[in-house]
Amino acid sequence: MALQGCGGGSAVGAPNLADPAQAPSPAAVSSQASDPAPSPAPGTASTPASAPVTPPADGANTPPTTLNGRTLVWNDEFSTNGLPDASKWSYDTFRNKDGWYNNELQYYANARLQNSSIANGVLSITAARELMGTAVYPDSRNQGFSSARLITQGKFSFAYGFVEVRAKLPCSLGTWPAIWSLGSSPGNWPSIGEIDIMEQRGTSSAEKKTVLATLHMGAHYGGGGITASRSLPDACTAFHIYQLTWTSNKIELGVDGTIYNTYNRPAGATNSTWPFDKPQYLLLNLAMGGDLGGAVPASFTQDSLQVDYVRVYQ
Repeated sequence: MALQGCGGGSAVGAPNLADPAQAPSPAAVSSQASDPAPSPAPGTASTPASAPVTPPADGANTPPTTLNGRTLVWNDEFSTNGLPDASKWSYDTFRNKDGWYNNELQYYANARLQNSSIANGVLSITAARELMGTAVYPDSRNQGFSSARLITQGKFSFAYGFVEVRAKLPCSLGTWPAIWSLGSSPGNWPSIGEIDIMEQRGTSSAEKKTVLATLHMGAHYGGGGITASRSLPDACTAFHIYQLTWTSNKIELGVDGTIYNTYNRPAGATNSTWPFDKPQYLLLNLAMGGDLGGAVPASFTQDSLQVDYVRVYQ
């Protein structure tokens, strides 16, 4: 989700000016890159919201300390109820006043249980229809939807390794969830590089059964990002494991052990074609509307991106 695609930050300790809006939007991010399916007209019924949070059947809460020759270096199993662990996550709110990129509609709340909470071993990032008025939220612009964008910027970043995130996606039309990473070195988007481990459009019920994986960089960004899509019919009714394998010469993106997007380091690579030799930080967010979310049905009330765990091995 580039800060022009999904979202992002910039120099260490400050938002990366790399986000979905100052460059072509990753709206056309799918390999098919024809126009997205028509969005439902306001007032039409949306796809049913995702099922309530229930303890996911993933076995023990303790992850393996080694995996395929790599060692666990960072993880969150979301085992403590309440707000996310502040030592691991913070909240990206810097565009609330000016409006988020890609024509998105949400206000991203800071440490608000209604939008980011842990229960039964699952983190729920919840988007809701509600007026986020300036009288209560001075950094808002009276957005009509609330949500959350969690980041590890300034707390954890990494270069190379294996990442897996077990998650269930929202079913409601108009929602745009993403699991991704952004370069943590000073600079602007897309030159800092962005890895979209998972994005899901919200423009039609068919798009809710498909996931995207995309890379953005100086030479390929927005609608020209290196992208691929995969059919996943139960993406919003079951948990799946979204995966990134990142080495000095290759990036592979997949789901449930199946790789569906591979980008090899080009010969004679420069930062424009391979910014992926520097650390990145992780992001989890749920946007509303916008270029990939589409029109939000009048019947929408709330829905969630549910995350069972995030694990990084090196």
